[in-house]
Amino acid sequence: MLEAVLALLLGVHLLLVNVAMIGPLICVWLDWRRSRFGDDVAGRAGHTLARWANWSLTGGVLLGGLLLAARWWQSDDRYFAAVGAVPRSRLWFAGLELLFYFACMGAYVGLWNRWRRWRIGHRLLAVAASTNLLMHFPALFAIIAILSSRPEAAVEPLGAAGYRRMLIDPEVLSHVIHVWVAALAVSGATLMGLGLRMARREQDPAAVGRLVQRGAVVALGATLAQIPLGFWLTTELPASQRQPLLGGDLLATGLFVASLLTALSLMHRLAGIALGDNGPKQIRRAIGVTCVLVLLMVGTRCRTTQRAGALQPAASRAEASVDVPAGRSTELRLRSTAIAVQ
Repeated sequence: MLEAVLALLLGVHLLLVNVAMIGPLICVWLDWRRSRFGDDVAGRAGHTLARWANWSLTGGVLLGGLLLAARWWQSDDRYFAAVGAVPRSRLWFAGLELLFYFACMGAYVGLWNRWRRWRIGHRLLAVAASTNLLMHFPALFAIIAILSSRPEAAVEPLGAAGYRRMLIDPEVLSHVIHVWVAALAVSGATLMGLGLRMARREQDPAAVGRLVQRGAVVALGATLAQIPLGFWLTTELPASQRQPLLGGDLLATGLFVASLLTALSLMHRLAGIALGDNGPKQIRRAIGVTCVLVLLMVGTRCRTTQRAGALQPAASRAEASVDVPAGRSTELRLRSTAIAVQ
């Protein structure tokens, strides 16, 4: 039961962080449409979405801290050993990157109406904030997750050179690109929700409808791209995680199949909205299915990781427990509190 609750919290955390990562780029696009085509509805949507991105990252960081506390309470030594293998400078720099994001997005929101003559500089603030998250955090957490599933590889520190080699590891790359595309899909669904909210007070329903359709197109394209990316990600998984996914564990396989069926349903709904069937009921259902899909994918990942750990040979677990004594485990936990984790 506790594992299910933690998977749910992780899913919500990822939904929030996804909006924070891609949302600023969509804001830039919407602002460009306002200045290029006089689309004031798009401009107001971009300003609102920028504020949402700030709050989304705030919520994501808070949930990340809660998940870190849960790992501490569960004495997840393998995870903290993986954190300890990452260069300490990389961990402290992650905290500075979060501050950089909030500074850039705070200025971006605050100067929305003031920097009308310097729109390029204004948009660069959002681009810098978004790319800061996209380039650093998915890779960092993918490396930690992978090392935690390979405790023998996480005993010795990676060092700067080892960390850079991990960045181009196929398993890390497949995870990172999968997260990027998922963030694009969630942000597209968020744009649809924003259009639904604006429809209540905007006096140009046609412009709001176009906004919703564009959000559906973004989400549909990203969801379609996840099909080959999901296949790539599956092939890069170690055999200990791929085996439960492909029939070795009933729950993991069931969650995986449910994810595929939910993705097909989502694509059908998004295609309808993109073609003009964008009533409030259809939009709400598409957003709900998007959230369910993310939660199913997170549940699948958590279950396969859990089963892989359970199937690990007892000798490897004993070796890992010897290599990471209790004193070192406590030290690694203290170092890991410098960042919010997924």
